[in-house]
Order: sequence, then structure tokens, then C-alpha cells
Amino acid sequence: MKKVVLLLILFLKAGQVSADPWSGTTRIKWLYPSADGLIFISEYANPDISSCENGSRYLIPLNHPNYNVLASALIAAFMAEKSISFNIDSDQPRSCIPTINRFHVYK
Repeated sequence: MKKVVLLLILFLKAGQVSADPWSGTTRIKWLYPSADGLIFISEYANPDISSCENGSRYLIPLNHPNYNVLASALIAAFMAEKSISFNIDSDQPRSCIPTINRFHVYK
């Protein structure tokens, strides 16, 4: 039984290390369409991941397979002043505009 519990704990810890971080509920402060994709500044900041705008600048890259849907939904959320939470790609170095891969929009 102790071995099963230990294996379960190790499994859960391993999942936490490799998981992509979520922002938590936040608002979009501004949008900036660019040649790289849709850049946005959020109230959420993580200076360990984003090195610009005090850690609050992120990007939906143009090469994302669902770019049109993500960009449209983010613009709509911004215009409606809705809260969002977004998921940051974990396998990237700290940069000025780290990429995100998905997000939630809240009422």
C-alpha cells in the first residue's frame, strides 16, 4: 500500500512539473496585432515567463493551427470587457512575447 501511495505522489508531482501554466482569471488591458500574431497585455503578469511589460505581454502566434478562432475570440472578449484565463506554452525560454495555446472566456 505504501508503494502505491508513493507512486501516486510521484506521478502527481511529475504532472505538475510538466504542466503548462495557467494565468488565473485576468482582464486584457490592450491588443496589438503584429506581423507575428496577436499580442496582448493582461492584468496577469509572470516575469519568469514574459520579460516585457513587467511580465504581462503574451502572443497568439500566426502559425497556431487555430489562430483565426483564437484571435477572434480574444478580440471579442476584449471588446466585451470579459475576463479570461490563458494557458502558456511551457516549452519555451523566457521572452518578450511568450506564446499561449488556449484560453477561457468568462461571463
